[in-house]
Amino acid sequence: MKSVDSTPTDRGDASPSPVENAAREAEKSAKRSSHEERVTASPDALAEWLEAIFSEEPTLRPDPRMRDYQLTYPPAVQIEQPAYHKTPSGAEYLATLSGPINTAGYYFHFGYCQYRCRYCFHYEIRIREQEERMARYVDALLCEARRMRALTPHLRQVLTFLGGGTPTALPEPLLRRFTEGYGEIFGRPASKMSTVEAKPITATQEKLRIFFEAGFARVNFGVQTLDPALYAFHHHGEDVEVAVAALRRAREVGYTWINIDLMIGLERETAESWTRTLERCSELIRQGLLDSVFVYPFHDDPRSRTYQHEGLCPAAQQVFWADAQARSHFEALGWLELGPRFFRSPAHAACEFNEVMRLKVVPGYGDTLWLGFGNSAYSVADESTYLNIRDAERYCEKVEAGEFAIEHFRTLNRTQQAARDLTFALLYAPWIAAGRVAQKYGAETVARHVPQLRRWAQLGLGTFDDEWQLFTLNRLGKLLHQQMIPQLYLPEDRHDFDLVMIRRREAGRTYKGY
Repeated sequence: MKSVDSTPTDRGDASPSPVENAAREAEKSAKRSSHEERVTASPDALAEWLEAIFSEEPTLRPDPRMRDYQLTYPPAVQIEQPAYHKTPSGAEYLATLSGPINTAGYYFHFGYCQYRCRYCFHYEIRIREQEERMARYVDALLCEARRMRALTPHLRQVLTFLGGGTPTALPEPLLRRFTEGYGEIFGRPASKMSTVEAKPITATQEKLRIFFEAGFARVNFGVQTLDPALYAFHHHGEDVEVAVAALRRAREVGYTWINIDLMIGLERETAESWTRTLERCSELIRQGLLDSVFVYPFHDDPRSRTYQHEGLCPAAQQVFWADAQARSHFEALGWLELGPRFFRSPAHAACEFNEVMRLKVVPGYGDTLWLGFGNSAYSVADESTYLNIRDAERYCEKVEAGEFAIEHFRTLNRTQQAARDLTFALLYAPWIAAGRVAQKYGAETVARHVPQLRRWAQLGLGTFDDEWQLFTLNRLGKLLHQQMIPQLYLPEDRHDFDLVMIRRREAGRTYKGY
């Protein structure tokens, strides 16, 4: 039997051996890692690299008029326009809903809060709402979900998110009414990753227990900052220890997984306040009070106090640096980044992976339906995407009349479906599997995107595997992924999106919508 030798001289013109290929890839990986570390070693080094990237690829430079608002395709802000103002018939709705997909994630919207945080500009959020109106809304929410379930008995529930606003703004009896109704319709949440949003000030032990006993093992607190002064500024003078106490209550109740959301780029945020936030995260992790952290940039809005007032919020370069600091911080703790800025403890990451394997589902667009219930809820089906009525009273009236609460509805062709799946992956997933998307919708649907993915790899923002057509963001690409997203929009939709954002900006504080 001939022995295998790794030296090319013994093989003449033969291709490199697997050993050689592995060595070369390891060398390339080490060089890339070293480059990324140099670029993110200091604010000046990062600023110099960013400027070089922006000069070579101007489309990646943040546009202050857009405020980095680009999200998945098609963006809700674009759907909420007169061209898509319609309620589908039952036949049209069902014809475009699920296609070959038989799994669904459900989102329930609770648009209530005890108070409006300084950074919040969602006009439909109700502050200190009357209990009678809340009760009517909960009944409508369950009625809509019950009707959906009756129309789609073939769908398998795999994930549930309760958000808003915040569900914990409701009184305990209404939370029990909701969780009991949810259980009657869907049973217990299928996944351990099913999540309830909670505002620290209203997350009492009993309210947290109601959701936990209903089967929710994961809770998310939108604290946005752990710097005492900045937290008080954005939360009506509230002490940051209110948030920490809520984390303790959640653990005492029995929640296995506790997440917090943090914002970068908040009004009055400084390098010092961000450092204090990261240091407090480490302390809470040591105390066993945190399992995951999601970091995301503040998206300014025409209705906010800071819109088009330069200097009130940190500059883009400062936000990029804060993002890079967070990545380095959590990597040093041994945490994993599952998708850009989704930082997970090893145990949390393992649970997410195990849940995907156990449920045999990929929780992304094109593989799982994401259906929303409640006023202003956004849904992503197979061949359509739609928005519910924003006004809570009109939403209740529609549901009580036995009608769809959908107010904006758009169908998607296969090319648009492909763009939707790719942008979702760029925003949330560890990689973009263009080859897999091509298998689903046809090679022609991703043909315009593949050169873009290769281009990003050439710029040093990630790697592209030609065999699998798989693009993976590196640390530097994760800094710019939201600027990259609109480059995957279809040309006609990118034009419409730009026009929508211009009209949004011109409306100023009178703007109502996403």
